[in-house]
Amino acid sequence: MSAVETEGSRVASPSRSSTLAQLGPALPRRRLALLAVVSLAASLSEGLGLLLLVPLMEVATNGPQGGLAAALASWGLPRRLDGLLVLFVVLVSLRSLLVQYRMVLETRARIEVTSRLRDRLLRALFHADWRFLSSLRQGELLSLATSAVDRAGNSLQFLLGLFSALVTLAAMLVAALLIAPLPAIAVGAGGALALALYAGLRRRAGQEGEALEARFTGFYGFFIERFGALRIIKSLGKAEDEAALARKLAAGVANAQLRYQSGLALGQVVLQSGAALALAGAVWLALTRWNVPLAALLPLVALFARSVPLLAAVQASWQHYAHNAAAIAEINARVTQALSRAEPEWDGISPAPALHRDIRLEGASLFHAGRAVPALDKASLIVPAGSVCFLTGPSGAGKSTLADLLAGLIQPDEGRALVDGVPLEGAALAAWRHRVAYVQQEPVLFDASLRENLLWAAPDADEGALRACLSRGAADFVLDLPDGLDTRMGPGGRQLSGGERQRIVLARALLRDPALLILDEATSALDRENEARIVEAIAALKGKVTVVIIGHGGRLAELADQTVRLENGRVLG
Repeated sequence: MSAVETEGSRVASPSRSSTLAQLGPALPRRRLALLAVVSLAASLSEGLGLLLLVPLMEVATNGPQGGLAAALASWGLPRRLDGLLVLFVVLVSLRSLLVQYRMVLETRARIEVTSRLRDRLLRALFHADWRFLSSLRQGELLSLATSAVDRAGNSLQFLLGLFSALVTLAAMLVAALLIAPLPAIAVGAGGALALALYAGLRRRAGQEGEALEARFTGFYGFFIERFGALRIIKSLGKAEDEAALARKLAAGVANAQLRYQSGLALGQVVLQSGAALALAGAVWLALTRWNVPLAALLPLVALFARSVPLLAAVQASWQHYAHNAAAIAEINARVTQALSRAEPEWDGISPAPALHRDIRLEGASLFHAGRAVPALDKASLIVPAGSVCFLTGPSGAGKSTLADLLAGLIQPDEGRALVDGVPLEGAALAAWRHRVAYVQQEPVLFDASLRENLLWAAPDADEGALRACLSRGAADFVLDLPDGLDTRMGPGGRQLSGGERQRIVLARALLRDPALLILDEATSALDRENEARIVEAIAALKGKVTVVIIGHGGRLAELADQTVRLENGRVLG
């Protein structure tokens, strides 16, 4: 027996050390290589500009010229004040252009990674089996596809900022070594010590990032559920209770954000204080012990002063990356889980089962983890082609599960489902779905034109097919609207009544020319007029389309060639 855990919510977090590797499939490698070259060039130009301060100071103070001035002469570069100033301006301008170009490249890389990650996530989810998908919370999926993917893209930008800061620090250190080796070594050792002290804070940043990510996911899930239940909240007078719960969740998010920001601020204090202490010690030693000339010491201090905010940038970039890396881990874990539940794809060529004789269930059982009673228990059923089958029974009896088996959305854990004797498994399962149309209780329409909503089911349908399906689905009233097929539906199709929306959804289902049409409580919330129009439409399909109706009675039940009652997952007859 195979069972799906409500495991959709259980995701093993990958180790933090593998997080960067998990970005691999989404990384634009050529762009990143170019970024590395530009970052190196920008850091080199900045280092040379600061190094140029030494001969500038020597010329400005008429002091003795050291090795750097001699090196400039050997390279054919000017040693006069005006020439050195021009060279300094050129280097600073070059660095500014390179930094601007680097920022553009970083933004493009982030956008590309975000797009690739989202595409990879959605493709994995859309190709996973239905039992896995139905176990996931909509709030979690929304959080993953929006904020988590965006934070994952941001993580790359923070990582690139970290690389840039480290490269520039390295350039500063090389320049300092060329000016005065001993003070440079002293400051470098002090900076390394400050980074070592920060290691514990770095681990804490990762933990706080994961906690904040979990809070955000729960927060999104709460609002998805509550905004979908506004009518019930109003009718039960639960507005204040729900507002209080929202405040409680918001306080949890705020506390997680405060802990994260506090860690960030503490890291800044550790690094900047350590760097300032190292700088002060190096200057004292340079003046009192190592006799570093003033013309070299002032540029050296400028280099060290530039390095302090770079250390802070290293710390901030790493901590922001550590927070956002939690989103990468969550996305990749969910993608891995979805890929492990991927279904065989239809090649678009292999024929689907034809349904000339019947659809059968033979001893079909289906189990859900955590439930002692099976959702379906050795269910056997024959639905002749072209007939109308009415499924009834109490809530939770297994009606929708049985319909999902007939539609090929899921496979039984025991027994089998067959169409004209062909088992619904593997490629045949995916092919069969293209012969099935499904109309659920709550009509699904998109904020687009009527034409676009219909073509969503059959993109190649022409104008004649659209008008024909509207007529068959008792939805041809829309042709009398001012804009006809180009009428905008509004969010959720709310420009129309519930009954009108359901008739359009039925028309869209019939546009697929299905072999099997499933109506799941499709008329339970409709007024008599709209119910009557749908009943007329279904009656006209008898003998042409196999129809399975799920309900508790009503006029659709009168159309049934057979009525099947289910209780506790068992077919009673």
